[in-house]
Amino acid sequence: MKILILGGTRFIGYTLLHELLNADHEVTILNRGVTEASVPSSVERIQADRDDDDSVARALQNRSFDAAFDISAYTAEQIQGSLGALTGKVGHYVFTSTTAVYFGNLIYPIHEHDRLMPDERGGSYGWNKILAERALAAWSQNTGVPFSVIRPSYVYGAGTNSLGREPAFFYRLEHARPLLLPTRGIPLAHLVHVEDIAQMFISCLGNPRSYGQSYNGAGPDYASLRGWFNAMADAVGVAPKIVSVPDELTPAMRSFPYQTRRCVIYSTDKARRDLGYAPRWTTASGLAQSYDWYKRELSSSFSLDLSEDDEILAKIKAMD
Repeated sequence: MKILILGGTRFIGYTLLHELLNADHEVTILNRGVTEASVPSSVERIQADRDDDDSVARALQNRSFDAAFDISAYTAEQIQGSLGALTGKVGHYVFTSTTAVYFGNLIYPIHEHDRLMPDERGGSYGWNKILAERALAAWSQNTGVPFSVIRPSYVYGAGTNSLGREPAFFYRLEHARPLLLPTRGIPLAHLVHVEDIAQMFISCLGNPRSYGQSYNGAGPDYASLRGWFNAMADAVGVAPKIVSVPDELTPAMRSFPYQTRRCVIYSTDKARRDLGYAPRWTTASGLAQSYDWYKRELSSSFSLDLSEDDEILAKIKAMD
């Protein structure tokens, strides 16, 4: 198939690119051309700014694709620009949304039909993704072009561009630094490996069961925050020094990258039924792979500002 990736040089898009090439698809990527990435010569690279509709239209003029994977749209305006440029030129549009669209669900796991946030008060990131989903559905209804929506949870794995997540904790563990743990580590986190998400995208191709549907993308297991910290330490091969942060100091953890206010567990039953989704990366194996990549690509040059950690540790000591 002729495939367009909107994005393609960072993390999810870059992983998807290589999975598509391994499956012998013909791939074109569209992005701003800002991120350096080693892209095979067989891949056509075109440049456009998602915030400039005319730029996107010019870049996609006289081109057509069997399917488009949109990894880089965060707003309705961005997706409307690409949809306008691809009208009559694409056979299937697959959009990357997020599990951050859900709101106020207290019974787990969360399913695709569960409550979505009603307005921006639940968070601008999730709300903008909802508006983008709505714009895509309206375009599909008007044009007859099928669409699918993938809602990943926290995505991790080799090549992550979220350096404040696993790489930051691998750094702390390598340097024998304490891991600061809020809320006693009770909330459950449901993450997903980037390669499993890439396979979920690919399983939508030529699959009518995916048309007009949304799917949660989450891993085969989940862990408490304390369990996640321990699993990262196991990957590094050290015993972690975990320091529980009192509730009154939790607001000072401004850079903490994981959900602390509630559990986040998602059902993938629908994806398993319609897409044959079978995630293969467990927490243990996925973090081991992530750390191998970190050691190979980042460890020697990675640095981290630990002043926030030191400030909180000093406050904890003063409370003793």
